[in-house]
Amino acid sequence: MVGKVQTETMVGAVRIPALPVDFKIFPMDNDVGFIENHDIAAIQKPFVDQLIGLDEQQRASGAMASLAEGGQKIRNLDTLGSPVFDALNNRAKALFMKVTGAKAAIVDDCWANVFRSGEYTMPHSHKRAVASVVYALESGDEDAWDRDPMNGLLTFVDPRLERCCIGRPGYVSTPFHPPKAVKNYMVIFPAHITHMVTPYVGTRPRISIAWNIGPTEVPGELRHDGGMR
Repeated sequence: MVGKVQTETMVGAVRIPALPVDFKIFPMDNDVGFIENHDIAAIQKPFVDQLIGLDEQQRASGAMASLAEGGQKIRNLDTLGSPVFDALNNRAKALFMKVTGAKAAIVDDCWANVFRSGEYTMPHSHKRAVASVVYALESGDEDAWDRDPMNGLLTFVDPRLERCCIGRPGYVSTPFHPPKAVKNYMVIFPAHITHMVTPYVGTRPRISIAWNIGPTEVPGELRHDGGMR
């Protein structure tokens, strides 16, 4: 999925710039941070509905092997003809270039994660990328966090992150996640950092989009290890 970063993307009559007009990176750790995306959040419903429909089709054709697979994976998003995805894809690449200073942004892999009740993702990292980007497309039930404050959260659990090891360096005692108040964050972090998604319990699907990005194309065959990448 090689492509140039455009200065803007048209979603109907709406112009979505590569990075938000009020661009600001909110740091969570030395190498982990997020941006807010109010402009995309306002026009993303058609893409959400499209993914929910595709999720239902895939689930009807066969059950996943485990609740730990990280939800239903929907791939080849660039073939869906969604201008909302085009805007998100452009922004993810622009964010990568802004944060890393790279002159190019090559997407090695990109997919949607559609979580239904009880599904989660085991701790893992991504070996074919310099950075990973995750966009919180749909957070699920509005009262999900009232029922369980750790419901369906992208969580960092890496001993190399200071914020994970407040009690003692190198010992993960304080996993952390993007702030719940930011429903449509786009977070960027080094691809080798260990992360997970806690079990989601709710009636509405929880949906995220993930990218693995680097400054150059990665040689070799792309494989989705363990059914989760």
